[in-house]
Amino acid sequence: MGLKEDMMEMGFGEFRTIRACRAVQYSSMERAIAWLENHEGDADLDDPIEESGGNVLGSAADPSQPLPSTEEMVAVERTPEEIAAKAAAVQAKLAERRRAVEEKDKQDAILKEKIRRKEGQSLAEMKEKLEADAMKKLAEERKKQKLADQQAKKEILEKIKQDKANRSAAKNKPAEQAPAPAPAAVPAAPPKDYDECRLQLRLPTGQPIVNSFKAEDTLGDVVAFIRDTSSELQEFSLMTSFPRKVYQASDFGFSLKSLGLCPSSVLIVSLSKN
Repeated sequence: MGLKEDMMEMGFGEFRTIRACRAVQYSSMERAIAWLENHEGDADLDDPIEESGGNVLGSAADPSQPLPSTEEMVAVERTPEEIAAKAAAVQAKLAERRRAVEEKDKQDAILKEKIRRKEGQSLAEMKEKLEADAMKKLAEERKKQKLADQQAKKEILEKIKQDKANRSAAKNKPAEQAPAPAPAAVPAAPPKDYDECRLQLRLPTGQPIVNSFKAEDTLGDVVAFIRDTSSELQEFSLMTSFPRKVYQASDFGFSLKSLGLCPSSVLIVSLSKN
């Protein structure tokens, strides 16, 4: 038998055997088997191919390569036991090679999975950091708002305290000094010029709304602001508690500054009775 027949008898497929024999120019079985081991992963290894008229790729034979001699093409006669032993050795070697490839693929898959998990962990940590930063920013904004409300409340309490002190002083003032212009001349001096007026508006629900207006804004501007802020409030009246004063529609054209509401005051919003 020839080299091709020996290899096919050992269990190798016909088309891969033809390719191997052509590649080594039918020189020896060992070289043909070695070529198969090196090309085990070729996708076209078992594609159909004609035995004559071409090289391993199916094209014309390379004329620069010497053709094998007749002696090289004739295989050495082997006993059935030798053929079986050789076939078993080759198949074992090929199986070992396949196991090595499978083990490498397995290790590559494990490495890819580790990389995927690490990238997923990094994304989770980044998301957690962004959420923590957002919560921190929200807490800071709430703290600033709380401080601003506390400052406004403090200013209102101080104004109320000052109003009480002024009324008490006026009440306890001796009658003979009542017409004296000297003490009254102090407030008649040019007052401090305020550009802004900070108002705390207490809604009928008890909810306070703090907003800054220009000193030259009118009381009508405040009414419009309340209606824009609370759409359910359309008919209402405004009043101060200390001293108590209920503002009429005729007051809406006066500036906050001329009404004495600067720099800060508390206005109570009451629902109008039908």
